[in-house]
Amino acid sequence: MNLPDALLLVLGLACVVLAMAQMADLGPARLGVLALALAAMLVLTGASASRTSVAELGQWLALPQRRLDLAALLLVEALVFGSQAVTAAQGRAALRWRLLGAVPPPSLLIALFLAQVWAMLAIDGIDFDVLAWICAVVFAALFAGGAVLLRAALPDPLMRTGLRLLLHAVQVAAGLWLARPAQPAQPQPTPAMWDRLALLAALVLALAALGWLAQRWRAGR
Repeated sequence: MNLPDALLLVLGLACVVLAMAQMADLGPARLGVLALALAAMLVLTGASASRTSVAELGQWLALPQRRLDLAALLLVEALVFGSQAVTAAQGRAALRWRLLGAVPPPSLLIALFLAQVWAMLAIDGIDFDVLAWICAVVFAALFAGGAVLLRAALPDPLMRTGLRLLLHAVQVAAGLWLARPAQPAQPQPTPAMWDRLALLAALVLALAALGWLAQRWRAGR
């Protein structure tokens, strides 16, 4: 396993633990519904996972535009769900923030799909349709069980919020790493890529500043 693959593996694990920390605030009933929804998604994506190879994933990540798309997803997710974590920790979350907290982050869905692809490639002798159902049940059960165990290990909501913010910082670092120029020697794609990254980073900082000012204004009323 080379360094980029190892970093992506760590990023995938961080995204899964991040989603567990977020869903640890849900009750048993809603967590069960979420597990069923994740299992249904994995069953539906089983055919696509069976047709995906490691070489195709490598070619996809080698495209500068795809890497930039994934970087933008990670940065936006860190901003939106990080804001939800801070708002929920304050105990005055509006309905829209509570609803957002019950929605699994997109990085979790991507990580589960990649885990399903790895399972399809690693396990031989089982029909892909049957393997898709096995992956759906096992992965959904492991995620729900991990959320319950994490809540038991970190019963304080502020501690779980701190964990979420730390993992969101990992997402931001990974997004900046993915957005780096794939081939620095080529002068053409680099300026456009860095212009887009700078614009996205400025947007993230501006929205974070506006959110902080809005919370300060509400607290002073």
